[in-house]
Amino acid sequence: MTSKSKYIISVIFVAFIGIFAVLFWVLPKSDFSPKEKRYLQGFPEISVQSLTDGTFETDFENYINDHMVLRDVFMGVNSYSNIAVLNNGSDGVYKCSDGYLINEPATDSRLDLNLSVTADFKDKTGIDTTVMIVPSTGYIMEDKLPLVHKNYNDDRYYNRIESFCQKNGLGFVDLRDTFNSHKNSTQIYYKTDHHWTTVGAYLAYQSLCEKWGIEVKEKNGYIVEKTPDFYGTTYNTSGFWLNESDTIEVWKNRDNHSTCEITANGKTTAYKSMFFPKQLEGADKYTVFLNGNNPVTTVKNPDNKGKEKLLVIKDSFSHCLAPFLSEKFSQITLVDMRYYKKSVSEEIVKKDKFDKVLICMSMDNFLEDKDFAFLE
Repeated sequence: MTSKSKYIISVIFVAFIGIFAVLFWVLPKSDFSPKEKRYLQGFPEISVQSLTDGTFETDFENYINDHMVLRDVFMGVNSYSNIAVLNNGSDGVYKCSDGYLINEPATDSRLDLNLSVTADFKDKTGIDTTVMIVPSTGYIMEDKLPLVHKNYNDDRYYNRIESFCQKNGLGFVDLRDTFNSHKNSTQIYYKTDHHWTTVGAYLAYQSLCEKWGIEVKEKNGYIVEKTPDFYGTTYNTSGFWLNESDTIEVWKNRDNHSTCEITANGKTTAYKSMFFPKQLEGADKYTVFLNGNNPVTTVKNPDNKGKEKLLVIKDSFSHCLAPFLSEKFSQITLVDMRYYKKSVSEEIVKKDKFDKVLICMSMDNFLEDKDFAFLE
């Protein structure tokens, strides 16, 4: 290569960097990424403390990464180039067959502690408590995974959970056989999202009713409303932008007149329905169920006066399960420990009388949730 060629390449490289630097500072910046469904890092606060303890440096680096020019394009190029070099995985997401994008397995860093907290809560409140942990997508849909992948150890975790529940007087619902027997005939998990589908939630509802001796409302009792072009969280973090979309289903019962109250930031707001159809027009369509993640959500069914009350300790998997459960309970109070930072036994159980408690979370969250201690 001649010195002239080296000079031209250097000039092009410097010009390229310069143009991107100018565009970075002059182009408007968004606070929220619709693709990733998260708020982006704002410009960090400058202070003596932030400069000395390293937080400014970290936040500034995140600020640059979040607002990089053509960020989505580069994410996609990186994800598909990984596949080209036989590295199938981008930000913890495997690109699988049949259009599935599946999260890598979680580790059991908090499993024993969270089980212990559950038993202590049951002993403290004296309420009949059932544990139902949703199998990971990679475990149930293992045949869709790429040839090289990390192991999904759900069987080992379930054995520990079931054994613990038996020893500590906790009810236990095992969804493995149910999901495995239906996975080839119906879609139990979304392909672009980590959640189960409404069909998956209905299968879990059937299993719960069997456990509790409650009559199941049959599928033909619901009106199914379908919305296409649903892209979930695994899609939004993966960079696999060419992946096909999902269809999200809302199952409604015309005879169910349940309402809900959402408590967040110390304020309680009442709504006339459990469903929020306006959310289907936005980027995060899954929030059509219970309006997304909130510390406390209370669903009340006026047609079930006098029936039992249910307390659900949950993550977002319970959002599309709650409408099915509302068929059987007069009230369902759902508490998300990721956002509720008070003692559930002291602040919620003592203020209301519950007949049953359900711990319903995804395997990934139950294995690693660090906020579960607030349950007591």
